[in-house]
Amino acid sequence: MQVAMLARIWGTRGSIAAPGPHTARYGGNTSCVEVRASDGTVIILDCGTGARELGMHLAQTVPQPMRLHLFIGHTHWDHIQGFPFFVPAFLPGSELNIYAPMGFQRGLEEAMAGQMEYAYFPVKLRDLRSRIHFNELDEGFFRVGEVLVETQYLNHTAPTVAYRMTSDGASIAYVTDHEPFWSAPGRVSQHPGDERHIAFLKGANLVIHDAQYTAEEYLDKVGWGHSSIEYAVDVALAAGVERLVLFHHDPAHDDAILEQMETTARAQVASRGQALDVLAAREGLELHVQGSGSVTLDVAEASALQHRQIAGGRVLVISANENEIEEILGEDGLQFLRQSDVNAALARGAELLPDIAIVDREALDGDAGLVTLRERLGRRNLPIIVLADSTIPSDAVYRGEASSTDYLAKPFSPPMLRARVRAWLARTLMVFDPTEPTTVIQGPVRSATDNRGRCANLLATVPLFRHLTSEQRDLLLDSAAEQSFAPGQVLVRENEPPDRLFVILSGRVRVLEVAPDSSLELIVGELGEGQIIGELGVLRNQPRSATVVAVERTHCLMLHQNEFLKVLQNSTEMAVSLLRTLAGRLYETDRRLSRYAPDPVTGLVGRRAFHDQYRRLAAVARRRKTGALLLVLDVVQLRAINDRLGYGVGDDVLRTVADALVEATRTTDLIGRHGGDEFVVFLPDAGGGDADTVVNRVLERITTLSVKRGIPTPIRCNVGIVYAQAPPETAEDMLREADQDMLRRRQ
Repeated sequence: MQVAMLARIWGTRGSIAAPGPHTARYGGNTSCVEVRASDGTVIILDCGTGARELGMHLAQTVPQPMRLHLFIGHTHWDHIQGFPFFVPAFLPGSELNIYAPMGFQRGLEEAMAGQMEYAYFPVKLRDLRSRIHFNELDEGFFRVGEVLVETQYLNHTAPTVAYRMTSDGASIAYVTDHEPFWSAPGRVSQHPGDERHIAFLKGANLVIHDAQYTAEEYLDKVGWGHSSIEYAVDVALAAGVERLVLFHHDPAHDDAILEQMETTARAQVASRGQALDVLAAREGLELHVQGSGSVTLDVAEASALQHRQIAGGRVLVISANENEIEEILGEDGLQFLRQSDVNAALARGAELLPDIAIVDREALDGDAGLVTLRERLGRRNLPIIVLADSTIPSDAVYRGEASSTDYLAKPFSPPMLRARVRAWLARTLMVFDPTEPTTVIQGPVRSATDNRGRCANLLATVPLFRHLTSEQRDLLLDSAAEQSFAPGQVLVRENEPPDRLFVILSGRVRVLEVAPDSSLELIVGELGEGQIIGELGVLRNQPRSATVVAVERTHCLMLHQNEFLKVLQNSTEMAVSLLRTLAGRLYETDRRLSRYAPDPVTGLVGRRAFHDQYRRLAAVARRRKTGALLLVLDVVQLRAINDRLGYGVGDDVLRTVADALVEATRTTDLIGRHGGDEFVVFLPDAGGGDADTVVNRVLERITTLSVKRGIPTPIRCNVGIVYAQAPPETAEDMLREADQDMLRRRQ
């Protein structure tokens, strides 16, 4: 048998590097593994500190110019911290293809560049001389050279993927960072997540698996996103793996501890009477993987390179912790469907159209409750995350479970919940290929599975068309068409003829207008699922007045103008519903103008917009536990300036103060004009020790701008500032304390 792939380990540690005499045998560098296929393809698994020596080795052994593939499990620091010292990244002509899942707060390129900002490293990412391509992954398949790569989400505190590489009949799986989906005693595959994990590893020749803890250590580390050696052995045995390498060593484990862990793992295998070669990863270890030709994979159509947007995903929440759940998931752009209990959800049934459900187990009536809920919601395989008490017997949790039922033990880890929801939505949300030709719907409705029947059902869920008869829906669908639009693709162009209107079935679009006497495009608004586009042009029979662009992958049903007008003329309910839609948009436009229109003098946000935006920023600061400052500033004797020098000078004073605040603060800070002479600034991610620095910087900038602009009177301001480790939900309390601080400073 030929050697199909070679794996060489350059870094074995997790969390932080641990070099020294006590780790000399197994190594102290953080995660990095090299894989070479028989066709010459070079794959690098993670880019921890071990990547430094690997880079120098590649520069000497790989033909120039190099073409490398970097597979990053996730962008936590211990998996990317070696990249700034990776020699091939600095070589002209080298091509680096970097793959990783999309994180919570930053894209892949932004995360990689973050550690190379000038404050941390002298060379910025954009200054590297190699050609770098960034690829964000979901679950699925892709190829590099002759190597077929499969990805699967792991159970970690951030979106993390495992990689399985298959070439010439041999297969290597790289699985770190990961922990059991459920830690109750009993058989290992007692959770659908563990079942999928075992299926992913099935029949692999070599598995490099997270095994950071002993069973005893893991009891105190549940929710940290790592496995015990016992779990790693269990899943490898269940999957029929040939060789298991224990990986991601804890930085506190010296060579003696790791040797004992290796011995424990081998004893566990011996006690089962199965064939499995187990060893602990050590730097410099080379593993030759031979191709047997017997490895077969059920290759799905899903491409791991096709990123699935989860923004706009509909989450049904049936839990007493609904506020906590929504706050945890608040930054992901999801829509929340709150229901007080399961009965309320059953009563509404299919009209809810959730993409995922989060349900407290106490709200369910046995396992049959999940089946009933799915039936009423009209999705047999709807993913449901059950929040279950970890103290209940395991047989009560898993009896009769469905493959798309997930269980999370309470009290749950917020990052784990967020990662689970992200994985399920990316895995299950429908993806439409914008390169496919438009599908025209023709022929009578024969069954619910027909394309036309499916679109009729979807149309019935849109409020505007909900009360139509089946005959009226058929008329609309006679000349209807479906089409998907990629992010950035134009649905409607300004001045186009109004020959059709669009019903948004999924996704989101942005409406743009060209400003008068300018080529600048202004954002008029955004529309999402269940809303319509182009109805005004159709009704008025006038060219389009705006351009509409897809913000994310958007799937639409396009209705012809003539059929729409025919149905509208014969349906009072639809006409009234359309009037309500138009009235709602007018009301929303007026509301936004009154609430969010910038202050006409300074251009800053007004009082209402400040308070609305404060709530969002404060929630993020509370979740991250980073603290925040709030500064209140009022202009001394503004009324006297207006009376003595005129309102024109008063306005110049206000604009000078506003501009000084903008220049003296960060782009992430929130600045508003709170009243006639009062300004307010909210500074998230700022410490209490920064207060005086902020105040002095603002006052100095006001003085500088005042002199520069020739303001005919000195600008004096009273200032109050307050710090909060956990900013309250509303700004009133902090504003009150800042006013009190202002009074103290005056005295």
